[in-house]
Amino acid sequence: MNARIVVAEDEADIRQNLKRMLTLEGFDVWAGENGHEALALVREHQPDIVVSDVMMPLMTGHQLISALRADSHLAHIPVILLTARADRQDMREGMNLGADDYITKPFQRGELLDSIRSRIEKAAAQQFASKRLAAQNLHMAHHDSVTDLPNRRHFQLLLNAAMQASRQHGSQPILMGISLDNLPEMAQVLSSGLMDDCVSTLSQRLQQLVHSPILSGWGNAVVARTADDRFVVLFERPGQCGDDIERLQQMHTQLVQPLTVDGEQHFPMASLAKLALDQPDFSAEAVLARLDSVLGHARQQPGVRLSVQSLESTQQLASAFRLHNDLHRAVERQELRALYQPQVEAGSHRLVGFEALMRWHHPQQGLISPVQFIPMAEDNGQIVPMGQWILNEACQQAARWGRDTQAFATPPRMAVNLSMRQFVDPHMVRHVEQALAESGLPPHLLELEITEGTAMQDLQHTLKLLNHFKTLGARLAIDAFGTGYSSLAYLKRFPLDVLKIDQSFVRNITTDADDRAIANAVIQLAHSLGMTVIAEGVEQRSQHDLLADMGCDECQGYLFAKPLPTSDVPGWMAVHQASLSNGT
Repeated sequence: MNARIVVAEDEADIRQNLKRMLTLEGFDVWAGENGHEALALVREHQPDIVVSDVMMPLMTGHQLISALRADSHLAHIPVILLTARADRQDMREGMNLGADDYITKPFQRGELLDSIRSRIEKAAAQQFASKRLAAQNLHMAHHDSVTDLPNRRHFQLLLNAAMQASRQHGSQPILMGISLDNLPEMAQVLSSGLMDDCVSTLSQRLQQLVHSPILSGWGNAVVARTADDRFVVLFERPGQCGDDIERLQQMHTQLVQPLTVDGEQHFPMASLAKLALDQPDFSAEAVLARLDSVLGHARQQPGVRLSVQSLESTQQLASAFRLHNDLHRAVERQELRALYQPQVEAGSHRLVGFEALMRWHHPQQGLISPVQFIPMAEDNGQIVPMGQWILNEACQQAARWGRDTQAFATPPRMAVNLSMRQFVDPHMVRHVEQALAESGLPPHLLELEITEGTAMQDLQHTLKLLNHFKTLGARLAIDAFGTGYSSLAYLKRFPLDVLKIDQSFVRNITTDADDRAIANAVIQLAHSLGMTVIAEGVEQRSQHDLLADMGCDECQGYLFAKPLPTSDVPGWMAVHQASLSNGT
């Protein structure tokens, strides 16, 4: 393709001579008699160079340069100015405006041709360098700087295209997520350069694995790094995948092999998730959000951290993720509720106390089961402020009931559960002191319950904390006894007042000889250590009678009352008192 030139010259003879000469040299030439015509020709033909006289009517050469440099589409075009004036000031003005060369008339043919060819070559080199720099910038904007894999931005484009293709062809892409779970811990030990080496090695290892026989049948794969600790793999048109779990287990085993960095071995921890994209109407961002929830589910698995889901099956995970977020604001939004389940003497049925139980009333979903939200709160740490809330609420309510001598002949005690997270909270003792001080509840009416598993996490810490609580004057209880792995030697050292038999042993106590033997042994053990025994989950009269015969001190369960809101307690009290008076 010939180089293209636009000539601006008001003298007709010179204009024709320039056009003829340059055409004979192999250039494509367009000529205008002033700057205005030349500018129109430049916009139409996008030449490689402009050769312009300086002094012209309508628009001078200097004005033409100014117009070209002001247009982003034309500013790169080199300009050679021709002038009959050899004035240095005139030349300086032209060069300041952006002229690339200045040739005085009359000029030699070779002089002009050399200048034209030199400026075209220089402009071409600059344009090539500019395009290469633009391409590099574009690559950097779409690729990870450490692994050179597509980044999240670029991967979203690829994923959107894959989802579009799945709608057209009926295919079902597969997305795999890999979370590097201990990357922050490794970063604390290694320098940033060594961390980059680790990530780069894991990237190469992953790329080899997705193209290895382990994943044969999954089709072509695109690997991307979408976050510091996250890789994602897209299989656009997978075939028969076989046993997903077995393949992922093999891949996980290979991926977490130790890394040798700076002469030391480091052991990466990873979670793997497979997400079948069976609903093509999802956006790329929504799909990646679902993948994050599947990876979160994988991290919760014992042993090898794997999870296999589809977009359809992640609805429940997505709902759980939203609950997880909402749980962070449950205390602030006053969405928590306190219910109270009565505890009665096994022999006389006289009310002795209540256990405070926390419930969550979600603004959209209503009451959320504690089986669902308590483990979630334990996992995300919200159980600490939530536990502080129920402790304060329970102490306030117990203090109010204690002052109500008409309804309660004897002030009832209040049992409050402490979670594992609360138990290791360094401010836990202060929280209990504050709850007692603000409510005015006598300390002996507060019973703090911990599970067997919580007590055995750190025996020295447990003993120290229980002694603190005992110094405050609170009663202490082991909840769900018999379901954990406590040592009787340490149980003897703990300053406990109450031992609670778990409902799992009470449920079948009348029909299962083993449960009956365990319950009887627990009662005898507790009494030998000077502790009171409470049986949880008592729902049938036969269960109560058998426990009473064994010497169980107190009972709690639906046989007497379900967990009650504060407003229902007076009504229950009236009915319960009437039944005691009638001997029923």
